[in-house]
Amino acid sequence: MKPEAFIFDIGNVLVTFDYSRVAAALSALGADLSDRADFEQLAARYERGEVDREEFLAQLRVILRHTADDTAVARAWQEIFEPNQPMWDLVETLHESYPLYLLSNTNCLHHDYLLREYAIFEKFADGVFSYRAKLAKPEREIFEVAIRQFGIDPQTTIYLDDLTANVEAARGAGLRAFRYDPAAHGDLLATLRAEGVQCV
Repeated sequence: MKPEAFIFDIGNVLVTFDYSRVAAALSALGADLSDRADFEQLAARYERGEVDREEFLAQLRVILRHTADDTAVARAWQEIFEPNQPMWDLVETLHESYPLYLLSNTNCLHHDYLLREYAIFEKFADGVFSYRAKLAKPEREIFEVAIRQFGIDPQTTIYLDDLTANVEAARGAGLRAFRYDPAAHGDLLATLRAEGVQCV
């Protein structure tokens, strides 16, 4: 069956990111990054929607022992992304022929920033995001939520993600899922052609 829709992950698919920028920016604000375990646990809870933006920033202040204002901390947390231009070009092409959707493990600060800064996200009809769904990939349930919400046939929907575990979980939910490597964009184009996508 020919593809009829596409679902995209965000991180290391539509944009690349570098979390070392967060550490550098927070250190410049006077944060103490010695307790990485608590920091990473809080970030994971935030991504699952277990804490909201205000609680995240408040707990981050306690964990990192800093006195910087929330605006500066939010900026440090957000400014870690770079466009993946080859994928943006592909999105522009696919948008002419297919409905496009998003499925991402993310948090509200990152989500808000991406939608505000990058017009490419206007090409997507809908999205499921971990902090809203209270679920996270590779849990099968978040893929099932996406399938229902988007009203798609998983057998005719291509899903792209950079992590093998997520690709395997998506296949378990019935999607035609493929791992994407930003350093091997040409491999994706060949895969899409083999899957019957004629516009690439």
